Amino acid sequence: MDLDEAAAELYGADLDDFMAVRTRLVAQARAAKDRPLVRAVAALKKPTRSAWLVNLLSRGASDRLGSLADLAARMTAAHQRLDVDALRSLGVERQQLVTALTTNAVEEGSRRGYQATEAVRAEVAGTIAAAVADADALTDVLAGRTVKPLVYSGFGFPLASPGATSTCDIVAQSKATTVDDRKATSDHDAQEAGRRVAVERATQALLQARDAVQQAESAESDARQSLDRASQEVADLRAELRRAEDAESDARRAASEAADRLHDVRIEAQQAEQALAEATRALAEGERRQVPSADGS
Repeated sequence: MDLDEAAAELYGADLDDFMAVRTRLVAQARAAKDRPLVRAVAALKKPTRSAWLVNLLSRGASDRLGSLADLAARMTAAHQRLDVDALRSLGVERQQLVTALTTNAVEEGSRRGYQATEAVRAEVAGTIAAAVADADALTDVLAGRTVKPLVYSGFGFPLASPGATSTCDIVAQSKATTVDDRKATSDHDAQEAGRRVAVERATQALLQARDAVQQAESAESDARQSLDRASQEVADLRAELRRAEDAESDARRAASEAADRLHDVRIEAQQAEQALAEATRALAEGERRQVPSADGS
């Protein structure tokens, strides 16, 4: 067993069985004396209900998830070109795909016996939409390892691939273009400059918001890891407690059976003593009858 196999089994299990399955996998890795795997499996986080539904997509709708990755790539390219028409068209496509995948996820959960609430359905949709704009989120969704609901940041620039024009490059280009446009005298150029200024300000606001989101996510991740470690320790202690309780129950039952046996053998001993006493008396009386008296009678 390696980490990918363990994660696939763990995140594919029913959510109510997560702790038990993780405990078993940790014990299996510990039995194999693979300490790095023990730590890695123990660190796998329990997903929320909506994240669990998203993870089911990698097993029940993997072909449609491929479309999600393709859409994310095309939206990234459109953002880098500042192609408003393409973004508008892709936005409609994104909404349709998010709706379809959300329905798939809810249906997968229904087949597992879980009926999603509207709040959970909304979290599923938000997570899938976020995967279009965030490369890390997309990786987790495709791998079926999402652990918490994500929020789509709106009209922003998805993370660019290595070597591609970054968001900062776009902001710099927008600034330079804005400076040039301010020198224009026509109404059309002035309007264009205003639009670019708006794009620049919105982009800066987006970058600040994403920084805040990353900080909050980091803090939440640390807290969740602490919770998971504590939950694992509680699960281990509960398992030890169950074993101790079982041992106590066996000992209590053995003690009760021993007490019953002691009671029985004591009665048998008393009965044997009584029988011995009666036999002794009978023997004595028989011997007295056989001894002749002094007058020969």
